[in-house]
Amino acid sequence: MFARTWSGMIAWRAARGSYRVPDTLTGPGASFRHCITQLAGRWKNWVSSYIEQRLSEGRPLQWYEEAKLASGAFATLLALRLDYDYAMQVHEGEQSGFWNAAALGDSCVFQVRGHQVISHFPIKSSADFGISPSLLGSNAHPDLVCRRTLFYNGPFKEGDEFFLMTDALAAWFLSAVENSSPSELEGIVDQLRVFSRTGNRSTFATWLSSLRVAGALRNDDITFMHICTSGRSGDGNS
Repeated sequence: MFARTWSGMIAWRAARGSYRVPDTLTGPGASFRHCITQLAGRWKNWVSSYIEQRLSEGRPLQWYEEAKLASGAFATLLALRLDYDYAMQVHEGEQSGFWNAAALGDSCVFQVRGHQVISHFPIKSSADFGISPSLLGSNAHPDLVCRRTLFYNGPFKEGDEFFLMTDALAAWFLSAVENSSPSELEGIVDQLRVFSRTGNRSTFATWLSSLRVAGALRNDDITFMHICTSGRSGDGNS
């Protein structure tokens, strides 16, 4: 019931925290724990304001809404930070750097170079996608969140792209990576690049519907974000 609000808070806090404190996504240390603690506090403040608003409107919470709020909201976490290494650029003559990611749940990031997926995180195999993944709960203790969250760091080069996908699309794409020929994967990657451009949302939605009808894609909400380190341009579709 309140998952959309909670997921929005997660996105805002993860982006703000990793921007202000660069080591937030490098591991379950003090910076990440502080980010989660602030997120929990923001949720509690929102709940208080929401209850007051409903009372002021003459619409007090129903019993099932109270139960929902008491149990909390849940969503996946996937946060990504890119840092250019200018010393490396001077030494090697090309832009490059390192990326860090934190994940709790089965939303995934894929690092694409040309038409090859050279790394992906946090799910290792399409067979590993489950029905009940770990989620970030609004009432979860920060220590528990730190223990369950996975972290990744690796290099990137100028021209690398990153595809961020929620679980249903990530499961389909990872299966395609595992089972497609090089030429087939090239077509899939190019197709996703086209879908990420502004103005192609309806085409993307139609394509998703065709995959669902064919039984290739689980019927679930989809978010797709395309990040380019240089060269091509793209933006998110959801």
